Amino acid sequence: MNEQALDQITISDLLRLALPLNTTTLGGAEQARRTVEWVVLLTSWDAVEDQVQVNDLVIVPPSLQAKINEAALKQKMAVVAKLNVAGMVLFSPVSEDVGEQANRLNIPILIVPDNLSVREINRAVVALLVDRQSATSERGMQLYRTLSEMSREDQGLTAMTELIAKLTGKIAVVQDKRMEIQAVALPQNNQIEWEPLRELLEQRDELPPVLRNRKAAAHARQSHWQQFFPIENLGRLVSPIISGDRARGYLSVIGPADQLDLLDKLAVEHGAAACALEMAKAKAISEAKKALRGNFLEGLLAGTMPRKEIERLEGRLDHNTTQPHAVLVLKWADPPTYSLRRLETTVHWVLNNHSRAALVHVYGDKHVCVFQELKHAEDMETAQELGRRIEEQVKTEYPDAVLVAGMSGPAPTLSEWPKIYDEALQAMQLGERLQIKQVVSFTSLGVYQLLVQMEEYPAVRNFTDQVIGPLVAYDEQHNSSLVKTMDAYFEHHGNISQTAESLFIHRNTLLYRLDRIQELTGHDLNQANMRLALHLALKLWQLRP
Repeated sequence: MNEQALDQITISDLLRLALPLNTTTLGGAEQARRTVEWVVLLTSWDAVEDQVQVNDLVIVPPSLQAKINEAALKQKMAVVAKLNVAGMVLFSPVSEDVGEQANRLNIPILIVPDNLSVREINRAVVALLVDRQSATSERGMQLYRTLSEMSREDQGLTAMTELIAKLTGKIAVVQDKRMEIQAVALPQNNQIEWEPLRELLEQRDELPPVLRNRKAAAHARQSHWQQFFPIENLGRLVSPIISGDRARGYLSVIGPADQLDLLDKLAVEHGAAACALEMAKAKAISEAKKALRGNFLEGLLAGTMPRKEIERLEGRLDHNTTQPHAVLVLKWADPPTYSLRRLETTVHWVLNNHSRAALVHVYGDKHVCVFQELKHAEDMETAQELGRRIEEQVKTEYPDAVLVAGMSGPAPTLSEWPKIYDEALQAMQLGERLQIKQVVSFTSLGVYQLLVQMEEYPAVRNFTDQVIGPLVAYDEQHNSSLVKTMDAYFEHHGNISQTAESLFIHRNTLLYRLDRIQELTGHDLNQANMRLALHLALKLWQLRP
C-alpha cells in the first residue's frame, strides 16, 4: 500500500479525505498534485499578500466572495496565483470564464456546497493536515453513512459505485455471487483498458482462495484482500459483500498497485457493508415477488383459487399473462445431488440472458416450473431454446448431476396453464423413468401417452412379465444384455448392421442374441404382429419404476 508521509498533503488528498464528496474543481487535473502546507481564512481582499504564504489553501468566505463581481474575482485570483498558494476554496458557483482563468493561472479552485459553514470546511482541512490517519478513518465512516443513505433512497448500486470511484479515483466494481458484474464505475481520468480487466474479474479463480467459497468468505477474519493482476502494475482491493451466513457478491477497488492506500482499503470495506444493505433489500423485494408468484401459480395449477383472487394477483405479477405461454418442469434425477434452489438459481441466470420473460417457481419442493412467454401462439422454438440453454448451463455448473425435464405448450390463455403443466409434468416423469437425459416434450411422447394409462391394468402387467420377464431373468443369471440388445434393435428399425455398430459387437454376435431373444420369448421377429408385441412389451417394461 501507498502510505504517504504526513507532511505531503495534496489537493487530491483534500478532495478524497476532507472536503465534501460533491465538491467540484476548476483549474485542471494536473493541479491536484499541489502540496498543501496549511489553511488560511481570507478576511479581506486588501493586502492579500500579508495574509497568505506559499502552499497555503485559501478559504474565501461567502460574505467576502459576495462583495465583488466575477471580473474583480478574476483579478484577485491573479494576485493570489502569484503568491504560489496551493488553491482557493469558494462557496458559490462561478462562470466558465472563471474556470478558464483558473486554468490560465494554474490555480485549483475548489467549490464546496453553500449549505456548509466556513468553520466546517476549515476544521476538516486542519484535521487532515494535523492527523492524516484519523481524517482518513473518518472519511471511511462518512462514505459508509452516505452510501447507506443512498441505499435507503433507492439510488441503487450504480450510483453507489460511482461515488466510490469518485472518492478513490479508481475503478469500482460490484459483482454478484456468480461473478456477474452488477455495477461498474470508472474514474474521470481512467487510463486502464476495461475489456481485459472485465475478463479477469469474471473468473472466479481470480478471487483469493478463501473468497471462492461463499460461506468461508463470510466467516473469514480479514475484511479485505489485496491482489496483483497479470496486467502491468495493476492491483485491486476486494471485500466480500456479506448478507447472512455467506457472501452475496464482491466489491473491488482497482488501480495502479503502488497507489492503493488506506482510503481505498476503507472504501472497499465500508462500501461492501453498504452494498450488503442494498443487496439484502433487493433480495427481500425479490423474495416478496417470488412468494406472490408462488401463491398465484400454486393456486392456479391446483384449481383452488377463486377467479377474483386470480385476477387480483395477476395484476400484481409484473408479467404479461395474456400472451401465449409454454411450461418447463425440471428437477434432479433421484437421488438428488443438489437442492432445487440451486437449480432455480441456474434457471434465473439463464433467463437473465434470454429474450422472453418467464415466471419461475419451486413447486411444493418437488420441482422447478417455468412458464415462459412466447412470441405467438405457434412459437415453441423459444421454449425449446430455453430448455437447451438450461441443459447446457446445468452441465457446465453441475457435471455430475442428472437433470430430468418436461415441456408442453403452447397455452394461448391463462385458463390452459394447468393443462400444459400437467402434460409437462407427465413428460418429465416419463423421461425420468425412461432415463432420457434431456428435456422431453409432451408432443414427442407418442405411444407412451397411451401406454402410461394402460400399465396398471393387471392383464397388461402380466403380458409384460410373460414377454420380457424371461429376458430379464436370463440377463441377471448370465450377466448378459438381451434387453438392451432388443431395445437397440427396435431403435434402429431392425437394421442389423446399425444395431451391431451401436452395441459395438460383431454382426454374428447380434444374430446369436436375437435368436436367444426369440427362443426365450416365443416371439418371431420376422412376423409383424409378434414383433409389435415384443416392442410394446419392452416399452411397458421400460415405464416401470
